[in-house]
Parts: sequence; C-alpha cells; structure tokens
Amino acid sequence: MRAAKDIGAGGIEFLPFYNYGYGTPALGHYATYAFGKPAFVDVLTTALETCKAEGLVMDVALGASQGQGVPAKPLTTGLAVQLVYGSLTVESGEEFSGAVPPPNLNWNEDTSFMQPGERFGGSKLIGVSAGAVKSTNQTASQTFVALDEKSLIDLTAEVQNGQLTWRPPIDGNAYVIFATYERYTNQRACVGIPTDVIANGSWVTDKFSAAGAKLVTEFWEQNILTVEVRELLQAVGQHTWEDSMEIQAALYWSESLLDRFKANRGYDPVKYLPLLFHPSTAWGNHGAPYDTTYYLEASEDTGQSKYLQDYRATLDEGYVEYLETLATWAQSIGLSHSCQVAYNIPVDMLAAIPAVAGPELESLGFPEVDMMLQFVGAAHISRHNIVSTEIGAVQTGGYSLTVPGLLSLFHDAFSSGVNLMVVHGMPYGGEEEGSTWPGYTTFQFIYTEMWSPKQPAWQYMNEQMEYTARTQLALQAGNPKTDVAFYLYQDPYRITVKRNGSDLRAAGLSYEYLSPANIISENAKVTGGELDAAGAGYRAFVLDQEDFITAEAAEKLVEFVEAGLPVVIVGALPSKSIGSSSQEAVTKAISRLTQADYPNLKIIDSVDTLVQALNALSVVPRVQVSSQTTGATQNLYHHLRSDGASDFLYVRNKDIPATFDISIEASKDKVPYRLDAWTGKQEAVAVYEHLQGRIRLQVTLQKDQSSLFALGPAPKRSVAHVVSHSSNVAKAFYDDKGRLFIAVDDAEAATVTLSSGETRQIPALIGAENSTLLDIEVGPWNLTVESWVPSLDTTTFKSVKVPINLGLLDVLKPWSEIPAVQNVSGVGIYTADFNSPTLPGGAAVTIIDFGPVLHTLRTWVNGKQLPPIDSFGAQVDISDYLVPAGKRNSIRVEVSSTLFNAVKARVNYIKANGFGPSVPEFYTTAGWQPHGLVGPVTIKTFRRISM
Repeated sequence: MRAAKDIGAGGIEFLPFYNYGYGTPALGHYATYAFGKPAFVDVLTTALETCKAEGLVMDVALGASQGQGVPAKPLTTGLAVQLVYGSLTVESGEEFSGAVPPPNLNWNEDTSFMQPGERFGGSKLIGVSAGAVKSTNQTASQTFVALDEKSLIDLTAEVQNGQLTWRPPIDGNAYVIFATYERYTNQRACVGIPTDVIANGSWVTDKFSAAGAKLVTEFWEQNILTVEVRELLQAVGQHTWEDSMEIQAALYWSESLLDRFKANRGYDPVKYLPLLFHPSTAWGNHGAPYDTTYYLEASEDTGQSKYLQDYRATLDEGYVEYLETLATWAQSIGLSHSCQVAYNIPVDMLAAIPAVAGPELESLGFPEVDMMLQFVGAAHISRHNIVSTEIGAVQTGGYSLTVPGLLSLFHDAFSSGVNLMVVHGMPYGGEEEGSTWPGYTTFQFIYTEMWSPKQPAWQYMNEQMEYTARTQLALQAGNPKTDVAFYLYQDPYRITVKRNGSDLRAAGLSYEYLSPANIISENAKVTGGELDAAGAGYRAFVLDQEDFITAEAAEKLVEFVEAGLPVVIVGALPSKSIGSSSQEAVTKAISRLTQADYPNLKIIDSVDTLVQALNALSVVPRVQVSSQTTGATQNLYHHLRSDGASDFLYVRNKDIPATFDISIEASKDKVPYRLDAWTGKQEAVAVYEHLQGRIRLQVTLQKDQSSLFALGPAPKRSVAHVVSHSSNVAKAFYDDKGRLFIAVDDAEAATVTLSSGETRQIPALIGAENSTLLDIEVGPWNLTVESWVPSLDTTTFKSVKVPINLGLLDVLKPWSEIPAVQNVSGVGIYTADFNSPTLPGGAAVTIIDFGPVLHTLRTWVNGKQLPPIDSFGAQVDISDYLVPAGKRNSIRVEVSSTLFNAVKARVNYIKANGFGPSVPEFYTTAGWQPHGLVGPVTIKTFRRISM
C-alpha cells in the first residue's frame, strides 16, 4: 500500500481475493484468515491504519473474492435462491394421477470460471401448471416447444400432499405438466474448510431483495465492525464495494419475488413460470437454463414476451431494493456504496445505476467507448458525476500489458466520461506457498496485470499515475455536457456496441444513452430546449429502431416533444408496451405524436441520415471539429464538462496523427488554457480566435494522444494572442512573465497576425550561414541492460538484477531484435551526446523527439531530469537544459520493460498456487515483446522570436 502511494495512487480497493474464491495450497490457513475471522479483521485494521497514515482512501469489498457473499449457515434466509422445475407429458384427454414431477436439478450451469451450486437442501413447491404443446423444433443441443397461451392453467390448487389428479381437455394436443420449485442455489463465493461457519467459506447472497443485503450487513456488524474498524472506516473509507455479478441460477429468484410480482404486476405468474426459463434470463444471456425451452405459439421467441418482461421488471425492483438497502447501511457507517451495476444478470442496468452512489463498470466487460456511453448516461442524469472503472484486466499472458496499453484504456474511459480509474490490480507481494518467482500471480497467469514493485516499470510509473490523477481532476469538475441522448431499452442488458458513432464524432456531436426508467426520473425535464439543462443538457433525443416503451416513458416522450426538445425517430415510433399491461396507454400517448405536426419532431428512415436530421432541427454541437487529414475527425473523441465558471474539454485522437481545428462554444469573457496533465502546468493558449460565440483553436495529436483544455476567465492583465500565422511558425507561447513568443522552424521570413489586428513581419535569419538550426538524429548510443531474473532459489519472489553491457549501438532497435537481450526483462540505460545549436543571441527553442515509447521512458540532459514525457507524443523542450552553444551535451535515457519476456523464458517452471499458467500458449506462441529505446531520437531547433 505504501508502494502504491509512492507512485501516486490516491486510494486502494481492499479485496480479500482468496484465489478468486477457489482456495490455494495453503487452504488450511483459511481456518485462521477466513473472511470475518479475527485474523482477517486484524489484516483489514492494519490496511485501514496504513491508509490513514499514508493519506489514502479505501473502498472495501463486502465479501470474499468478488464481494458477492458472506459466511452463513447454509439454507439461511438471505442466501441466494432460484427456481427449478420438473415436467412430464400427458396426452389429450388422458388422466394423470400421481406425484407432481420432481425438480430437475441438472440444469446448464457455467462451471468454466464460476463456482457450481451444491446439490443439498430441499425444494419448496411454488406452483403446478400445464399447457398444450402446439409444435416442437429441435437443434443439435436444444428443443423448443411452443405452448398455446389460452391452454395455460394453474393447477396448484389441485395438488394435495404432493399428489395431482388432472385430466387435460380432449383437443388432440399433448399437455406438459410443470412443477416449479424454489430452492437455494448453494453457490459458494469462496471455498473454506468446515471447522465452523466462518471458516467454511462464503455463500452467494440473494441479490433481489433487502434480505440478501441484510444478511451481509448483519455479518459485518457481528464479525468485522469493531469499534476500531468503524472509526477507521469513517476516517478513510469511501465505499463499500461489490464486483460484477458472477452468480448462477436456473432462474434468478428471491423468496419475496412471487409476492412482489403479484402486487406490482397485478396477477399470479404461476402458470407462466415455465416460460421464464429462457436464454434471455441466463447469466450473461449465455444459453438456455435447460435443454428444452418453452415459449408461446405465434410469438417471436426474442426474449421479449410480455411475461418475460414482467418477470424482469419485478427482478429489477428487487435488485434496486437490494442496492438501496446496502446504500442505506453504508451511509449509516459513514460510507457510500459502489458496485459494478447489474450487468451479466437479467435486469435493466440503466434503471439500476441511479440507486448506486458510486457506479462502476470494467474495461474487460466494456472494452469500447460506445459500451461505456451506455452506462454513463444513467449515472449523469441521476447526478452521479463520478463513474469509476475497474481497468486493465486483459485476457492474455500476465506481465504483458504495457504502460501505454494501460493508458490507452484510460483514454477510452475518459472519452466516455468515465472519470475514476481503479487499476486492476496490485497483488499480494509476500511469499506464498506453491508459487515461484516472480511472485503470487492472480488468475493463473491469464489476465493482466500484476502492478507492483516486482515490475521493472514500477519505479517510473508515478509520472503516468500523476498524469491520470490530473486528468481525472478536470473530468470530475462540474457536470458533463452532452449533445444527444439515445433512448435505449435493453432488459436484459447485453454489452454490445450499439453504434459506431463515427458520423456523430465527425460532426462534433457527443452522445450517451438513457433508458425508459431514466427519462421519467426527476431530472428529465426540458428547459430552454435542453433535456436536463442543469446536468448534461442534451440538445436532442433520438430513438433508433426502438419497439418497446413503458406507458410512463411514452408520456414523457410526448412531454419532451411538446416542450420543444428536438426529437428524431429512426424508423417508427415505439408502439409496444413493456410488460403485460399498459398497451392502451402506450398506444394513446404515441398516437398524440403521430396525429400532430410538431416542427421539432423528425422521423427518418435510416440512421445514415441522422446527422442531417439533427442539423435540420438546428441541433448545434457544443464542440465542432475539422481536419485536413481525411477521416481524422471520425476518430477524434471528446468529453466536455462545465462547472459554470469554467469549461473543461478532453480530446483524444484514436487513430492516425492529425491536426484538428476545434471550435468550442464560449462566452466572450473566456479564454482557452492548455492543462498539461503530464507536468501539471496550466498554460494560456497563444493561438486562438474568438468568433461568433465560439473559441477556435488548433491541436495536433499523435495516435492515442490526448489533450486537455480549460475555458476560463481571461488574465487580469490583457495580453495579445495570435489569431493566424504563416506555415513556418511552429508554435506560439507565453513565458513565465506572460510575454508572447513564437517559434519559427526555418531561417525564412514569417508572418504573425495578433488579436489586436496588427500583422507583424518576422525577417529572415541574418547570418544564417554562421548559425546551426539543429535537425539531427542522436547517436550512437551506449546501452546497458539491467536484466531482472529469479535468484537460484526460485521460490524467492524478489528479482536479481544482472547488468548486461551491450556497448555502442549505431542503430536503435528493440531488444527483441538483439540476440543478447531478446528474452530479457528489466531496465535499459542509454547514453549519448550531441552539440548545442548556435544562434545569434542564443534565441533558440530546441525540441527533442524520442520516437515511440514502448513502456516507460525517463530522461536526463546534462545530469538534469527532464519533465515527464507524454507516452504518445514523446517530445519535450530541452532549451533550458543545454550547455552553451557549440559545446557537447550528454543525454541519459532509462526505459523499462514488462516482465513478460523473462516470464516467457521460464514458462516451463513458473507457478502460482502450485500450478503453471493455465493457458501456456499465451507465452509459448507469442513472440518476444519489443522493448527499449527504438527511436529515432531526433533534435530540432526553432528560432525563438519575441512578439
């Protein structure tokens, strides 16, 4: 934890991992250190004390491993329950008399990475029903049976002591008799040893009622919340926390769900329960719970039948109750609640997000910007302006993720408005039974990353972490400002890309998504032509090929249109109600939109003309972009925020290098500043133009590079700025005293036009024949590699550092192409020298460019360390670091590598938990990672001219 603080971490997420809940060779230690045992409480207390001493905050997992359960006596109320069923078939008119079908417990569990349910405990009969079979279809693995809806019958009242006597109608149809049962899932969140209840491990709790939350909070109150822990949590605690749902059930349920269903949906669902065992209600929509799936005849088997929708609406309500119960308890101990909300289970994620103070997603599940935009809108409209992400888990060989790769994931998140990075992860650093060098490795080497001092990059990563912290600081200010809200009904939620968005980005239009539940929230009001003007301020609302809507959302849509909000419908208006009731109300509301002529409502046939439709409705993006590079604007992402006094604009180029013209809405009293998140400097932008209520400026970005701007009050002392210049002016800037300078990249004359209206002519360089404007490639380079290897005792985790002197390199190349170090991990130390430029009066700006940064890079010129260097645009002004003109300068560059090559070279014997990598091919089939300084390293001098 101290090491995390040393590189710039602001807090930690305390996760009692227990090897993902599966146990380790040291399982016997669980009797002492099981979640909730006094020894565990001691560890938590020490962690909290360290946070307090180091100025860190803590999010604390509510349970072992993913935080999804606590120790409890099996079959205790509040543990997770499910529905299962049994069935039998009788022919038309054939009397059945006997025991109702027993439950079929052999449903299709996913045991690839989740704990299976254990088959103990009884099953409680919920109901008995029957239905007529109209057709049967089969695939290689599934049978699909269509039932006649009118034939469905609840036979529960006919059951006596588990016996049923019933004769189906004589109609020529076979009938299926179903018996549906409730039983505990008996899924472990963490294994244990059965010496007592706590040592026996943790069980998954009920996520669809307050009962499951109360089981968790009562366990904490009774076993963890000592006076000391409570006081420390109030001092340094931030959130209680729960990971993404990795829980299984044949059909997700709660002991209270049947009563909730009857009360809120207005009917008894027993005769429809067999229809709910559907692929759409499985974990992650991965497959049908049973090998036979039942659906209604003459209905589309899309997972959107009215009874499935009613079930999921009821499940949504129970899940929100669960979240609200945890939130209330967290507040009672001085914290708030955070979790990775809803996804993987069959509920409406966007409807649940507002119930969580600290909504979180993860880069593993949401790898694309559009996916994250589906998450953040619900948070923003509920005023949860900080959205976190568990970031950096990539399914590949451990120790392979580069620092630029991690930063690129950060940039994706920032582009979507996700503004708190929770880095995955930092493993336990001590010795562990069954593990070899390089130390305890989570997930058996198949996920990144093990960020810790065991990595060669660790000693350099404070620069990247401080860059991240500064960017977050700006992106947590005020409220997001977003141009377009897309309507999104998706229950169950599936993580998929909904739109490429390149046309919107090229037009400068930002967007995110809102669900039916979100648009009926208290902040969803139209003021001054904007939806939620005090928040995101959406300037248009778009429904793209949407069929379903609730009655309340349909009324709200009418309200939006009548209040003047620009609304675009792609295809047809949604006309189907969500659930079995309210179709009449939906039809009535939608008809109001079709029977009147609203100038702000536009219906188009194809999303391909969406931008034109928005233009026709006078929807003006707050940020407009253009570029001379073809297609570049399609890959320029931006996120805008405002706190009233200042605006903050984040821009990120995801593709080819390009120069962009950016025009931002701004009042006349605001001027632009560049916030250099790498160094912490705030610099007034020296080249821009105020025009028609907008600030126009220019930025050049390499691939994956980002830039951060603030628009704020002008300095008290009025300073001229540049509005245009000749092409040989490379840049304009102010010095520390506010004086304006330009840098000219050749010896020719230049022209500059100032905001005062004055045009200045810069003469050609006099005496150019006696001057040196450097444009050189630095080299040769002397290279020494500090190789990180295991000691002779491979059970010792600390690396031995062995120097390898490679001498002079005439040409820079990656280590993977140098035989002596191709399989090496560690730190490379490069040294070289070069001459200083000679210019009359010493008026030079000298820029060094290091080329691609493969991992980390830190540099000294003449013994002085340079400021942190942008990993995606490794250029820095070294003018103030040079010796006098004509003399030699020394340069030292330190680059680090991942630990991947060293691990790959030893893949046959490295172990964690007593086993080697579970997917050795991640190492054996991969090539050696390229590392080192690959250059070319160039130095270019510009003329420095005072304005």
